[in-house]
Amino acid sequence: MSPVAFRTCDLYRETLADKARAYPVIGQKMQEFRKFKSDNPLQPYGGSDKPFVSKGNFGTTISGLRHAHLTHDIMIVYTISGRNPTLFDLYGIFSHDELGIGQPANVKRQKAQAKRMANQQFAM
Repeated sequence: MSPVAFRTCDLYRETLADKARAYPVIGQKMQEFRKFKSDNPLQPYGGSDKPFVSKGNFGTTISGLRHAHLTHDIMIVYTISGRNPTLFDLYGIFSHDELGIGQPANVKRQKAQAKRMANQQFAM
């Protein structure tokens, strides 16, 4: 099994703190996500772990951007790359509405969030 590394950015740290205050289970769910991905980096985390549509606002802004649900409405947004180590860049924790992918979809919010994510700097 190849090693796994997680990198975070300011947006991730901000949204994790925000969501953990509002939803105390989020901290535990993120620990579960990290453990699962450390043990099985290429396996989906639950049935909702998948890339954003490649031709959509997120997929065209950040290649390979993925999301996995932590709760019914809250998801982690990340990318995966490399081998030895397999590298996870954690962009943030968002609700559907915050990403503009709720009902109805908000394309303006999608574009703004994608741009915000694209401007993040990552560190271990």
